[in-house]
Amino acid sequence: MEETQKLTPANIRYLLTMKTFADAGRQIRNIYLAESLHYKKSSIHSMLKYLVSIGMITKDDDNIIYLTEKGALTALRYQQYYTKLEAMMQKCFPELDESENAILALLSEIPEHTLQRMIQRD
Repeated sequence: MEETQKLTPANIRYLLTMKTFADAGRQIRNIYLAESLHYKKSSIHSMLKYLVSIGMITKDDDNIIYLTEKGALTALRYQQYYTKLEAMMQKCFPELDESENAILALLSEIPEHTLQRMIQRD
């Protein structure tokens, strides 16, 4: 598998959120991301500019955001990794109420080929 660009926890959070919107048939707009993620519009704008620059998303003339094929495939892979790590975290740390930040941090630090092997074990 071709190694992809290293993503930060925030990059992964955005991609997963946009995938959730796309899967639900919802338009992806800056304001919707700001509301969903509880971030300022300026932060959203900066991240979207970066995600465009690495080929994960595009924006049309009406500022509607679309995952590119690369973005959609990356989001799908990271959704699978997230789900697997979340199950592992719940099993190992059942008393932990909030694990999202820990999972995203792990996803950003573990090489993708290692994450791929993790989900292929089952």
